[in-house]
Amino acid sequence: MKTKVTFQCSNCGAIYPRWIGRCNYCGEWNTIAETVPFKEKTQKSSEKTTKFSPQKLTDIKINLYTRIPSGINEFDRVLGGGFLPGSVILIAGEPGIGKSTLVLQILESIQKPSLYITGEESYEQIKIRANRLNIHSDELQILCETNIETISSLIENFPATFFVVDSIQTLYTDELPSAPGSLQQVKETVTKLVHIVKQTNKIVLLIGHINKEGNIAGPKALEHIVDCVLSLEGERTSNLRVVRPLKNRFGSTFEIGLFEMSEFGLQELVEPSKILVSHTSLNNPGVAFSAFIEGNRSLAAEIQSLVSYSSYSIPQRNINGYDFKRLQMILAVLDKKINLKLRQSDVFVNITGGIFISDTGIDLAIASSLFSSLNDVVIPSDIAIIGEIGLTGEVRNILSIDKRIIELEKLGFRRIVVPKSSKRNLIQKTKSKIIQVEKVSEAFNYIFG
Repeated sequence: MKTKVTFQCSNCGAIYPRWIGRCNYCGEWNTIAETVPFKEKTQKSSEKTTKFSPQKLTDIKINLYTRIPSGINEFDRVLGGGFLPGSVILIAGEPGIGKSTLVLQILESIQKPSLYITGEESYEQIKIRANRLNIHSDELQILCETNIETISSLIENFPATFFVVDSIQTLYTDELPSAPGSLQQVKETVTKLVHIVKQTNKIVLLIGHINKEGNIAGPKALEHIVDCVLSLEGERTSNLRVVRPLKNRFGSTFEIGLFEMSEFGLQELVEPSKILVSHTSLNNPGVAFSAFIEGNRSLAAEIQSLVSYSSYSIPQRNINGYDFKRLQMILAVLDKKINLKLRQSDVFVNITGGIFISDTGIDLAIASSLFSSLNDVVIPSDIAIIGEIGLTGEVRNILSIDKRIIELEKLGFRRIVVPKSSKRNLIQKTKSKIIQVEKVSEAFNYIFG
């Protein structure tokens, strides 16, 4: 009998009887790929289904497991304290960003029996990388294999606690005729992998690719199946690497891990604010300093802006490291409430250090840097600026302002502009001079005299 062929969207999973260019459900283009459906189960196999009885919520007992630290503090911060037995962790990122390097360093640091399963590199290539990273662990073993049935058997019987699969897109199962990396192959192999891990209480780290849009390659169900999804981010022109959790069943998704790429691998950043802030740009128009919150810690941020007359009918708007729509809102407030003439000017804003900030507590600092660049005036080097801007031009209160002030004081800032609605008891404990403002115009009057 001829095998029935269907087509599935790699973004939302919608199934079609024939190929189309644009998915009708999610609206994405060129995401429809050919798939071969599973064979239907026979009657005998369905008769063998085990019957389960439900349990009362109050009768369910929780097995408490001790977390296994990786030995890398920044990575443990992202995980929530370390590895938990029976967990599957997916690490994704661009090619060459440092995924395999990070995983090898983790296996060296934990010093427990581990198996590195690779489908992309040879034994010699991994040995060369290990030598460069000065990794010579006797507990680490290497295997080149891509068959999921063989890998499942290894996880069940091999005397190791940690397993690495590099990469998930190279795995395949004999039950499907499609090529490795296809939607069904990825989904089926990960499903089998998770099933065997939950039974054996082993720990598996999966390395995944990303597509040209920057999303994790494969079906969206891949991220739902695993326990933790980590994204390794960074710019080619910067040595800064950020481990950002996109999903974490055993911890917070608000923490980030900060590393610096060196010739000896990824090094933890002990004082990341000193990397993110460059004092060489002091006493220049368009430069402002602030602080933002990532998880439970505060980090300093340096904002650089450039405002210049536009020779185009539609001025350019460009921002790196912050939300573009948020910049549009700040520009609208400055135009309406402060009467800044920015409509015919090109605006460029850059958050230095190569990190993306989602915290709106740097709004006022961005607005101040724009005012500074437009009028070619310098913000005093001892002033840092904290606050969120509202649509009416008010400076709104933000969370964890005490942590931000402490971090900025460490870097030598002695005057800090904060929202007027900040708590007085926190401000009185600081050594710096705290300037409370209610409106953006009030902040500009103090900063620029």
